[in-house]
Order: sequence, then structure tokens, then C-alpha cells
Amino acid sequence: MRPGIKLKTHWFRDATPRDPAQVANALAAIVWRIADARLKNLRKGNFDVAAGPDYLMVLVELLCFLVVVADRIAYRHDPGAAREVFTSTLVTRVGELLQDSFDDLLGPAPDGGYRKRFIDRFNQRAAEYADFDYRDDGPEFAMLRHFGHLLTDTLADPDDRRWALDQAMTVEGPECVDVMEKSMRGLLGIEPKPRRGGDAGE
Repeated sequence: MRPGIKLKTHWFRDATPRDPAQVANALAAIVWRIADARLKNLRKGNFDVAAGPDYLMVLVELLCFLVVVADRIAYRHDPGAAREVFTSTLVTRVGELLQDSFDDLLGPAPDGGYRKRFIDRFNQRAAEYADFDYRDDGPEFAMLRHFGHLLTDTLADPDDRRWALDQAMTVEGPECVDVMEKSMRGLLGIEPKPRRGGDAGE
């Protein structure tokens, strides 16, 4: 991730074991901040993402992609029940963060609120992304291309849509993957804790 955003990706007490739900709850805040940073990057690149429902649609696609990436990394680390608990907890917590934020901005959503709508959308996207491979070196190109198409479809401006696919595949998607890989290694305790004064997550 570009300089300016610091993420806590290591536990304060390294010797304390963390269960999958604890890891997921910690990661949810990181997922939220990464998605927000990528969305701001799009806006800085002069993509027209208006505050309100347009912002929400782009944010949801970013969040879904990030959680799918986290789930694939968790599967690589532990394909058993721990991964299922982790992903379920992460989806629920991210949905709660979305609801807390947009209840204030847009008012409560019908039909179960933003949390339920996010969980439903994630389940849909997870089924779509399941068609693509996620290897040790990250997602196959087709997965990034699918993410790009989904992100492009949220943009109303035809000129933005023309350029957004390349932006999503070559910048936003890879940035999401890079930071999620680093964050997960830190939270799972499979990467050394940075030296004091280091910038974790950058």
C-alpha cells in the first residue's frame, strides 16, 4: 500500500494464541480501511464516484473482493473448520461496519439493512470468484479481470467505464491482494513482527 496508511497487522502480545474469530475481527477493520483507501485512490484519479449510493456500490465491490482474497489465504493456511469460522465472522463483521457507517449517511436500508445486503452480495460474489484460481503468488489474471468488470459496472460515467477496467486489474486489485497477503501473514503469526518504529502494513 502506498505511504500514508498504517495498518496494525501484528498482535501486541505475540505469545497469546488467537482463534479464527479473533483474527477475523481484527482483520475486518483492516479490510474496511483498505477498501476506503482504494476508493479514495479512484476518486483521486478523477473517476466520478459521487458520495451516496454510487460510493456505496463501489465500496461493496471492493469489500467483497478483499474478503474473498482473505478467505483464499485462510484456505491456504488451514482448509478446515477454522477457515469457515474465520470467513463467516469476517463477513458478518464487515457487514456490521458497513451498516454502522451507511445507516448514518443514507439512513437505514430496507429488507434487513446493509449488513444483510452485504452478506447476500458477498455470497453471490464468492460463488462467482470460485471459478478462478488463487495460487501461492496470488489470483490468476482472470480473477482480477472479473473484479475489474464488477467494479466497472458500478460506474455511471461512460468515460470512467472505459478506463476503469485497466485501473482495477493493474492497480486496485493487485494493491488489495498485496496488502491482504501481508496483513494475513502478520495476524496469523507467520511473518516476523516489524522492528519498533516500523510501518506495519505498508
